[in-house]
Amino acid sequence: WVNHRDEYLDETLRLEGRGDYDVYSSCGGCGAVNPMYRCEHQSCYGPGMFCQGCIVKRHQVLPTHWIQEWNGSFFTRVGLSTLGLIVQLGHTPGSACTAMRRGKYKFTLIDVTGIHNVAVQFCECDARIAHRQQLMRVCWWPATTRDPSTCATINVIRLFQNMNCLGKISVFHFLRSLELLTNADGLHPPPNCRRAFMYIVRQQRMTEMYKRAGRGHANSRIAGTAQGELALRCRACPQPGRNLESGWESINWAEMPEDLSYKYFLFLAQDCNFRLINRNVSSEAHDPIIDDGLGYFCNREEYKKFLAQHVNDEEISTCSGFQAMFLANAKNVKGLRSTGVGGVTCTRHNMWRPNGIGDLQRGERQCNMDFILFSAILNAIIMYLILSYDIACQYGKKFWKRMEGLPAAMQLDPTKVSVWFKVPNFHMLGHRWPCHSPFSFHWMWGAGMTDGEDVEQNWEFTNGAAGSILYPCNSPSGNHSGTVANLSGDSGSSGFPESPESPETRYQGNAAYLNGSSYILCVPYGLYFLPHALHLPFSHFLVLQQHEVIPLGISTWISYNSLCSDYKYCTI
Repeated sequence: WVNHRDEYLDETLRLEGRGDYDVYSSCGGCGAVNPMYRCEHQSCYGPGMFCQGCIVKRHQVLPTHWIQEWNGSFFTRVGLSTLGLIVQLGHTPGSACTAMRRGKYKFTLIDVTGIHNVAVQFCECDARIAHRQQLMRVCWWPATTRDPSTCATINVIRLFQNMNCLGKISVFHFLRSLELLTNADGLHPPPNCRRAFMYIVRQQRMTEMYKRAGRGHANSRIAGTAQGELALRCRACPQPGRNLESGWESINWAEMPEDLSYKYFLFLAQDCNFRLINRNVSSEAHDPIIDDGLGYFCNREEYKKFLAQHVNDEEISTCSGFQAMFLANAKNVKGLRSTGVGGVTCTRHNMWRPNGIGDLQRGERQCNMDFILFSAILNAIIMYLILSYDIACQYGKKFWKRMEGLPAAMQLDPTKVSVWFKVPNFHMLGHRWPCHSPFSFHWMWGAGMTDGEDVEQNWEFTNGAAGSILYPCNSPSGNHSGTVANLSGDSGSSGFPESPESPETRYQGNAAYLNGSSYILCVPYGLYFLPHALHLPFSHFLVLQQHEVIPLGISTWISYNSLCSDYKYCTI
């Protein structure tokens, strides 16, 4: 390319000028001489020149294209409305309405090409529909339901949705980029559309959730939406009627082969994120929460009632190696509506649970996490629940007793449900030795390659939007929950980029040792005693002790746990 730099520069200047003047000396539509206009988006009709009438006619359905006018020395930008383009709504393109009503003089349309002033005419025929519906049918989303004067195209809303979820671009910066596309020198700035665009984005997000949940085809419509129904559900987790055979509840578990019962395990992980805080400036009266409890957030009214009964609860930790609970009540909460977010995900597949997210008020307290957890498993039929939590060693204490303080509809039957508490693999080093063996996934039969750290990947996906969620101008009370729920839904629908490291590589850093001589290397499919951290190939579950290979069968897997209670994890 270096050898052709002058050529590329000349061609760029050519595009900004008249180019082949002799070729385009007549109108590309009617043949009139000395045409003065061309479309700035040259993918539209190429570099051809047109007269005013032809350029307007060719853009009847493209009102957001910018037009360039030749003034004898250079091109200047003009809007199609200035040249006489009027968009007729309520009728097919090109047809006229005998009872039209002219729209507002400054009708603003936000598109991927910039912010435009367009001229519109609403249909006022006898069979007319509402103005907002006329706009929606040409893919323009109105900011208000009555007498709209600002709209955004579906294309620009989708572009913002992708950039907001993946790039964490805020409304402010997104609109700022559109303003620069419209007028880069700032001499003729477009109108401020931030508040209107925020309304549009929030409405579109909710509508997309309704559509994705099938409410548009349900007889009860949106009013019949059940708790958590708007959230995407994990298709791989055990769900009756979807991936579990009929009558599975009546299975004789005593006769169930051990190597098949893991299919009925529900793996969940819960954790808190203290970066997703929100300032207490706006209020629910000015920015109400829409469809409370129907998506990813738990029902706030029930949540507040429950927390009001546990205002003075204090957390006590006996695990000296992990201090999260001690720091919970020491966090600075002045001026904050929420000090963070607690959430519950599917440990195996990185999917947020319906009603599995809630705001935190005073750090990481058990009462908050209890309500969020039991909201996430509300109405779920569970036989085995494996719960991953970085403070599982403390959270499991008096678990069933704390459950009795929850609403009756949220409680589990302790006689029918088995709950196992585990600590994520990479958090294990923060715990004391006695916690390592009983709370490790490596010592649990049926855990497979589960490491319990998937919820941390979900937080990584949302942390980039912390700035948008913090400030009330970008995310007030209701929009705060909508933004978090939108990120949660996008992470579940689009998935995460694949890790450059294989699962086997991630596990090579986890090991346990005893007396500094014999090591236990925890690998996805087995367990090894490796003298001096010797890496050896493996097949099934093997135990190497003093170079002696001992097969370890599935039937003795759980009972073998007690033999290794003195081992701890280390990094090799």
